[in-house]
Amino acid sequence: MMAESLARATQMDYDQAGIERLVQGLFSLTDGELSIAALVGIGEPSIPALRRVLLEGKPSTVYLPRQRVVRALGELGAFYVLSEYLLREKDIRDPELRLAEEAVENAAACELGRCQSDRAFYVLRDLVATRKLPGAVEALAHFRREEAAPALVAALESDFCRSAAADGIRPIRAAAVPYLIFSVRSPEPSRAEESPSSLRRRRAALRLLAEEEVDASRWPSLEFLLNESDEWLQSSAAQIAFRLKGSESALRILLRHLTSTDWVLVDDIAQFLRQHLSAARELLVQESNAASASATPEEEKRCRLVRWILKPETGVTD
Repeated sequence: MMAESLARATQMDYDQAGIERLVQGLFSLTDGELSIAALVGIGEPSIPALRRVLLEGKPSTVYLPRQRVVRALGELGAFYVLSEYLLREKDIRDPELRLAEEAVENAAACELGRCQSDRAFYVLRDLVATRKLPGAVEALAHFRREEAAPALVAALESDFCRSAAADGIRPIRAAAVPYLIFSVRSPEPSRAEESPSSLRRRRAALRLLAEEEVDASRWPSLEFLLNESDEWLQSSAAQIAFRLKGSESALRILLRHLTSTDWVLVDDIAQFLRQHLSAARELLVQESNAASASATPEEEKRCRLVRWILKPETGVTD
């Protein structure tokens, strides 16, 4: 039956009833993909029926059919329908239904991102500013427009959006620097009672700043981070300080954190020190020779890591 409908559709033999049957086919386990192809083949006359299903249809925990509707609209270039859907407020109180409909919204945002128009950009930017949808953040990042910087920096707070937001910030980093600095300086709800998500946002923002040299005029706004209690914030600030000034005190902060139990942080510091061996070599060699019979386990661990860091440069071995 679906094969017959598809054959008729590709011959442009369609009526409203035929389109409605194809739209219903999107909900079929076996014929869903064929229905997309048939509806796209029909072209613009398919859009009103697809729009009605997307905007008026009920959310379901089985969200694949509604994602197919979104794909068909995207293939047809009906981006105005996707914008209308994304901007519409949805009062879905059931958590399972809400989560399923977010999967549809993410798909719609990704399809809208293909448009690359000003309208699509502003819809996505405003959506990301109010709701942290991974698909919307990813689509917004693809525009590589400086106006997206505030929304992308704010999206660093979401565990689901952080990676896509960071990827979107890197190409527009110069425009994002003021927003990254503001983010780093803004623990929420307060410094004394900072939430875990706020801390992760500040860490991510500072890591983005530390990836490249920060303008010296910006350093006074970040210097306080050298006294942060969080080891990630402190070590990232130390990396910035060492790049700017070759600061021995900053290097000693990095060496101190080599004994951290967070091996991701340890690896990050080790890679940084390897990249800056010429500037850090003297103090690193001193540290590698500092082990003694009375050394604590932490000091021994730091000494072994420093020797490993020095290997490519000096041939120091354990």
